[in-house]
Amino acid sequence: MKDGLRFVDSDMHVMEPPDLFERYLDPKFKHRVTVQVGSDGRPKRGPSGLTLIDGLPTSDMDLQQYRKRVRRGDTQSTQLLSGSRIFDTGRLDFAVARDYDPEAQVMGMAMEGIDIAVLYPTAGLALIARDNLDPPLSLALCQAHNNWIHEFCSYSPDRLKFVAMLPVHDVHLACRELVRCVQELGAVGSFIRPNLVNDRYWHSNYWDPLYTVHEELGVTWGFHEGVSALYSRMIPLFGENRFYRHVASHWIEMQQALIAMIIGGVFEFHPKLRVGFLEAQNSWVPGLLTRIEWDYPQYRDSHAPYLTLTPKEYFRRNCWAAVEGSEPEIEATAGLIGADRMCVSTDYPHFDSNFPHVSENLLKNVPREIAAQILAGVRTSTASPRRTSRRRMPPRPSSRRERPARRLTARNFRQGVRWPNGNRRESRPTSSHRRRWPTPWRRRQDYASRPCPSPRRRSRWAWWMPERVGPEFP
Repeated sequence: MKDGLRFVDSDMHVMEPPDLFERYLDPKFKHRVTVQVGSDGRPKRGPSGLTLIDGLPTSDMDLQQYRKRVRRGDTQSTQLLSGSRIFDTGRLDFAVARDYDPEAQVMGMAMEGIDIAVLYPTAGLALIARDNLDPPLSLALCQAHNNWIHEFCSYSPDRLKFVAMLPVHDVHLACRELVRCVQELGAVGSFIRPNLVNDRYWHSNYWDPLYTVHEELGVTWGFHEGVSALYSRMIPLFGENRFYRHVASHWIEMQQALIAMIIGGVFEFHPKLRVGFLEAQNSWVPGLLTRIEWDYPQYRDSHAPYLTLTPKEYFRRNCWAAVEGSEPEIEATAGLIGADRMCVSTDYPHFDSNFPHVSENLLKNVPREIAAQILAGVRTSTASPRRTSRRRMPPRPSSRRERPARRLTARNFRQGVRWPNGNRRESRPTSSHRRRWPTPWRRRQDYASRPCPSPRRRSRWAWWMPERVGPEFP
C-alpha cells in the first residue's frame, strides 16, 4: 500500500542472471547462444547486447559511438549510463548486493509501496528483437526466459506476477507458448514489442489467432518498447545516436501500434482484447485519438466501414496507457481519457526510473482520487461502452442552414442523379435559364420535407431539383 492506496505496478523489471541460458535453454540450441564470461570462465553480468545469437549481437550496443561509459562512484550500480537518474545514488545497493534476486525484488516493492508487481524482462527486451529469426530458436529462447521467471515469481506468488515472452516470429508457436505460460505457469499477460516483426502490420490477419487466444484466456497484451531493438525503424531514421532514438522510439512505435489497432479494426473484431501501452508515458494518447477522429469523416466510409465506435470509445474499452509518476500533464490527460484507463510503470531498476519515488511523485502531481485510480492499474472488466450508430459519427447538422453543400460529382451520377430532361451528363445551365446554378447544392429530400409557401414558388425551384432513380431513391 502507498498512503493507504492499493498500488499495482504494471511494469516492473527483473535483471536476468548471466547463466540463464546455461541453466534453462534447450541443450540443442545452446551452441547458438554465447554470453560474456569472467576470468573464471563462468557467465558474467554485463550489457545485455553482448549476448550473441548465431554470432550476432542482440541489441544496438555496437552502434553507440557516443554512449557514456560507467563512471565508478562511491556506491555500486549496474546501470550503464553514468548520467542516469539512479547511478551513484545508492538506491540500488540492496539489489546489487543480492544480485537482483527475488528477495531484492520484494524489498524494492516495499520501498516503493507496491502491493503487486507485473514483471517484464531487461535483457529479454531485445533478445529476439530482430527480423527473420529462426522460429524454433525464438521459441526456445522464450521458453527459457519464461521458465526462469516463473521460478523467480514462486518466491512470492501472490505479489510477483509475470508476462510471457512470446516467439512472435511464428504466430502459432506464440499462441502455444501463451497458452502454456498462462495455464501451467500462471502468466497474467504477454510482453510484445510494438515494432513490426518481419514487416507484418499489427492490423494484419496474420495476428488474428494470437488476438483471439488473448481474448479467450482473458489476459493482457502488453506493448513495451525498448530503444535497443535491431529491427526498430528508429535506427534508419536517427542512426547511432541513442539520445535521438530513445526520445523517439518509445512514443512513435507505440503510436503506430495504436493507430493500426484502431483503424485496422483489431478492437472492432476483438472487443474483449485488452492492450497496455507501457513505459511510453501517455500524454500523446488524447492528441492521437483526436487526430484519428478528425479523419473519420473523410476516410471511414471508404477505408474502414467496419468501425462502429469512435477512437476514444475503442481506447476506453480496450486500452490502458502507463505513466511514470512525475509527468506534469498527468492530471490533464486523466481528464481526457479517464484515470481508470491509466496505470503506472515504475521501470525499476532501469537507469531512467525515479525509483523509489514514483508513487510519491504521482501523489504530489494529482489529486488523491485520481491517483487512486491510476495506482490501481489495469482492471479486468471488458464491458463494452454504449455502441454508437455510424450515422451519429460525426453528428449530422441539426438544421438546413448548417448542412454542408453537396457538390455535383461523378459519384452522384453513379448514384442515380438525373435531370428533368433525362440527360445524365448535362452541362451547367446557361444564362438563358430562369435562375443560374443554385448554390449550395442540396438533396432533394431536404427541400421536399420543407413546406412550400405556394405552388408558384415551388414551381420556380422545381427545374433544378434532380430526380432520384433506383430502388434506394423511390
